[in-house]
Amino acid sequence: MSLEHPFQLLFESFGRLPSVHAAAVNRLAYQTLCEVLTVPLEHAGRCILLRAPRAGCGKTHLLSHLQHHLGTSHEFIPLHAAAGNRIDATSVTADTLRRLTRLLPAAGALCELDLLVRRLFSLALQPLVSSGEVPCQDRDGALASLHNHPLETFDFHHPNAVTAHWTRDNFAVLGPQLSMELAHLTGLPPHALGFWVEALFRFAATPIDHPGRVDALSQGAIADSAENGAAMERLAALLALVALLRRVVLLADDLEGFSADETAALRLTSFVGSLRQPAERLDVIISLNHDVWESAFVPRLSDGLADRMSEVLIELEPLTDEAMAALLESRVPGLGARMLQAIGPEHAERHARSLLRAAGAAWLTVTRTTAPTAQSDPAASPPPQAPVTPCAWQEPAPQVSAPPAPSIGAALDAEPSSVEVTAPPPLVAPLEPEPPVMVPAAASPCRILPEQPPPSPPLAAAPALATLAAPEIDTAEPAATRQEAPAPTSPDGSSPPETPTPPAQPAADVTSPEPAGPVDSARVRDLLRQFRERYGRPDP
Repeated sequence: MSLEHPFQLLFESFGRLPSVHAAAVNRLAYQTLCEVLTVPLEHAGRCILLRAPRAGCGKTHLLSHLQHHLGTSHEFIPLHAAAGNRIDATSVTADTLRRLTRLLPAAGALCELDLLVRRLFSLALQPLVSSGEVPCQDRDGALASLHNHPLETFDFHHPNAVTAHWTRDNFAVLGPQLSMELAHLTGLPPHALGFWVEALFRFAATPIDHPGRVDALSQGAIADSAENGAAMERLAALLALVALLRRVVLLADDLEGFSADETAALRLTSFVGSLRQPAERLDVIISLNHDVWESAFVPRLSDGLADRMSEVLIELEPLTDEAMAALLESRVPGLGARMLQAIGPEHAERHARSLLRAAGAAWLTVTRTTAPTAQSDPAASPPPQAPVTPCAWQEPAPQVSAPPAPSIGAALDAEPSSVEVTAPPPLVAPLEPEPPVMVPAAASPCRILPEQPPPSPPLAAAPALATLAAPEIDTAEPAATRQEAPAPTSPDGSSPPETPTPPAQPAADVTSPEPAGPVDSARVRDLLRQFRERYGRPDP
């Protein structure tokens, strides 16, 4: 089976939008969560227990899709369990500030917290302007600006934002009054909010291009709360301030490790209860499997605490045939029904992860039956090969009276003590070797040879191969045995026209022949090599 198939993804992480989604999977649970969370800001929050029959039923996928759908109006803050399955206020505060200081798209260096601070200050300043505690020449205009344009009114970085600059110049007096107004809106004591009003003002008034703006806020809040032991109070105040403008959802997922810790479930329940009491608008989602609930929560919690944790209970149901087909179709569009048929609708464990595992195992069988054969697929057939034409420089030259190459090779292999050398065929004049013609290797598999000159008509007489032969070797026949070759005649009996004869060689080479005697093998090889170079025959 191939290692690569569309059913590789079996585990997901909260916060990342799923690449594929099947709306039919856990549709009822998704609709219930949307109805519970989509309420006005002033409504009190609830604790939702999302429980699945076992791991792999799609809880994380469901929550990630819910966050993407409600992200513009809700702030989802995950509760990550630290070492020892402990969720403490310090780590949640750091996670909350990290979420709020994420950069906004196409907004320069502004983050979500910049916009929240401007809206909070505008919300707290409106009662002070309306009551006259903050003097203003145009009260109605100032109230309209604070209510309708809070982001521009409290832009500390714009030179024309006079309200923001006046607040910065008089913050020592105005800060406590803003804390009192926010305490009245949240129901928390003023001293619990005074820390965040001052810290958020310094953050908003610092230039946005300052490199340590975010780190100064996070480190100052965490370090100061740890020293004073007020981490839980500071966290509740921060969440209450954010809940004035957006619905805040605390999400506890990936709690499988709680089954091995006897006190983890009780600590989580106490932590959630401590936050929901001062910040009544908080919504909490506890996502876990049925076995973890039975082993870690039920034995440790009283009936009252168990009821508070399951104020809204949402149970994930096993997948129906429609949901199974939709889940497979989301991974392989057009093949969902075939994949379900290959797996079998009677699949024992009807949950997402088990179905995807079975689909991955059956993928090879389905692709083999649906893949076209090599004969019907034109892309699978090899491309037609172009006919190979013989190279022009490889065409054999007209056979004259030259001896064939095999006889020469046999003579060389035998290495005789004496070899009789035959004169080459007559030519008009000695030929100079032509430069080789270079042809790309992909054009033809032929061997590159020197280009041959066009064949010349046979001549009546030609000089001997004096320019190539060694001076000591004379291939002329003795005068006593030399015979004149009969003159060639044409088919009609007439003699052919005479061909001009090139200048003869010196008389010493023709008139003083000597019988050929034994020759040295090295000289014979040298003579044959020159013969091959002359007539274009490559060395064997």
